[in-house]
Amino acid sequence: MTDTPQPTEQASIGAALGRISSGIFILTTGAGPKATGMLASFIKQVSFHPPMVMAAVRQGRPILTRLRESGAFAVNICHKQNGKLVAHFAKGFALDEPAFEGIPHEPAVTGVPVIPEALAYLDCVLRQEVTAGDHILFLGEVVAGSVTSEGEPMIRIRKNGFDY
Repeated sequence: MTDTPQPTEQASIGAALGRISSGIFILTTGAGPKATGMLASFIKQVSFHPPMVMAAVRQGRPILTRLRESGAFAVNICHKQNGKLVAHFAKGFALDEPAFEGIPHEPAVTGVPVIPEALAYLDCVLRQEVTAGDHILFLGEVVAGSVTSEGEPMIRIRKNGFDY
């Protein structure tokens, strides 16, 4: 047995990883003119007491700077009718770009933006950062949250678990 999967094993692993369902979220951080956001799918609840979530962000993404500066983030949980919102944040933003232009938002308890159009939000204080391969895991303690509209959460199944 080798340490590195062979090409056929790699394809099989990718197909299996892709079947892990994930929600579709807008991860937001910063405040005022420094507010930014990104489309995210690697979000998971990791603790009941205290309530905590994990947000994984690929290394090199501009939002990493703002996450570290602000020490807080919000997870905006998308519903099936949030297609335009998802498309807006899917394009990604440089740090100097206005990510919320034309997007109604309001400050959460931590000051980071939350999006009332989303299904729900979780407002989090950053507690820990862990490197995990090509991503950084941000562990946040949920300090506020609310269901803001009705609908079913948007979910996604990928064809290949080695790419978004």
